[in-house]
Amino acid sequence: MEQIKSQLQELRPEVALNFLQLPDGENLNSMWLNYGTDGLLEFLKNPIGENHQASLEIHSDYKISYKGKTGTFFIIGTLPMDLGNLRVSLQILEQSSQKKHRLKIDLFDTFNVQYQCKELSEKHGFDANLLEADLVLLTDLLEQYRESLFEAEINPITDQYSAKELTPQAQEKAVEFLSKARLLNNIDKLLEQTGIVGEEENRKLLFVLASSYKMPYPLHGLVQGSSGEGKTHLINSMAECMPQEDVMNMTRITSKSLYHYREKELINKLILIQDFDGLDEEAQFAFREMQSAKFLTSSTVVKDMFGNTRGKMKQVQAHFASLTATTKAEVYYDNMSRSVVLGVDESQEQTLRIIKAQNLKIAGISNSENEQQAKQLLRNCIRVLKSYDVVNPFADKLILPLEAKMLRRLNSQFQNFVSQLTILHQYQRKIDAKGRLLATKEDIQNAVEIFFSPIIIKVDELDKSTRQFFELLKGYVKSKANGSTYKFNTREVRQELNISKTSAFKYIQLLKELEYIQAVEGSENKGYKYVISYWDNMEKLKSKVKADLENQLKNL
Repeated sequence: MEQIKSQLQELRPEVALNFLQLPDGENLNSMWLNYGTDGLLEFLKNPIGENHQASLEIHSDYKISYKGKTGTFFIIGTLPMDLGNLRVSLQILEQSSQKKHRLKIDLFDTFNVQYQCKELSEKHGFDANLLEADLVLLTDLLEQYRESLFEAEINPITDQYSAKELTPQAQEKAVEFLSKARLLNNIDKLLEQTGIVGEEENRKLLFVLASSYKMPYPLHGLVQGSSGEGKTHLINSMAECMPQEDVMNMTRITSKSLYHYREKELINKLILIQDFDGLDEEAQFAFREMQSAKFLTSSTVVKDMFGNTRGKMKQVQAHFASLTATTKAEVYYDNMSRSVVLGVDESQEQTLRIIKAQNLKIAGISNSENEQQAKQLLRNCIRVLKSYDVVNPFADKLILPLEAKMLRRLNSQFQNFVSQLTILHQYQRKIDAKGRLLATKEDIQNAVEIFFSPIIIKVDELDKSTRQFFELLKGYVKSKANGSTYKFNTREVRQELNISKTSAFKYIQLLKELEYIQAVEGSENKGYKYVISYWDNMEKLKSKVKADLENQLKNL
């Protein structure tokens, strides 16, 4: 064709020559036979390249329109989602008379389309060839639209965020950021800039846990605290610093839903569960299995191609990190063992910091643009990280406190935490002959510093919220004239420590069950008075654990 075009241009240089793309499977002869002279002339006036610029107008899930040459076509009702079928209810609004014609038509059935065009032509004066051309193009557009629906179903969140945010310049900036010294401190500053106020211990820890979702060592975090103390806000804020195309934010999980995901739909995802207390026992069991085994297998009943009922094994692959929030960490013993447990800061100082940040934001003083820039930079940093296996030559040189509960899993979590820190520093670490990253002493030291709070929580018999309450209670009792023998009741404590009746009752009951306090006066009707029966020294234990870990670090 290029050769013919060149020859024609030599003969008639004053005539403009263009290529026209015929519809698939058509030639000029078949076009003339199928659409006649009028149809062929219409095609020459409006070639297929121009026709394909036409588009559907989506009014709702139940109404789609398309404006053609012969009128406006309305598809009423839902599209059949079987790819081998396109039978629709059609309304055709004539261009000249605005008269409506209603019919059911199978757009995949050529004979049915031609028959309907012939009927409309004979009874209502439509141009059969133009009408058929309109229906052919409508079929193409509906197919494209239906395929986009399927794509959206299979990939609910596409790489739109990645394509928009990770430009070549942004990628270069992210690599440069990850290559700088004092990376963890720089990340911490960005986290503060995103609006995570206070929580200095927790925010770096949560960032490392969340960033592990597409790495060989996925980690899970369980944030425990009293109601209204900012657990959900903390994990949601952290999720906003992760690539949004990989975040699955769940408010509720039904008992069987995890078994029905597609085979690899839960691969390389960060899963957020807003309130772990809302999961029933079956959902918790499935979630635990996915955390440990990294897959779920179920035996289900299906019908084969002959209509016979038979059993079938279905497996859902899972490789994800998770952040969950709960008010009852002490109840979920099995879940605690699989997660790095941390508690929110419930101090009055933290409350004042949060209130100040809220007021500055409402007053329009805080810079929201800086927040978004910090979030985008952190997201892009995660996007440019590559997955590596890690070798830690110091893994056998450091032993966690033997007093810690669930020490086997805690040790595994700590070693995975060290590996994830090494991966975050991959632009600053050496790679061995087998393509594995090598952890350094700096990674071990950073891990001990950031992971210290979860270690103490596993060493402590009390969960973080109850520990904070008990320390405040001890301080209050010591301040009284009777000192350590002072008797107190629940109402007095909740008024003095400014906590709710529900929280005060929960803490008192738990401390009584664990024999930290005991009732010495009163009755169930009139209320009890308590004394502290066990004065533990958590600060001393912390100092002992810290000193032991520091000594081991010196000997690396």
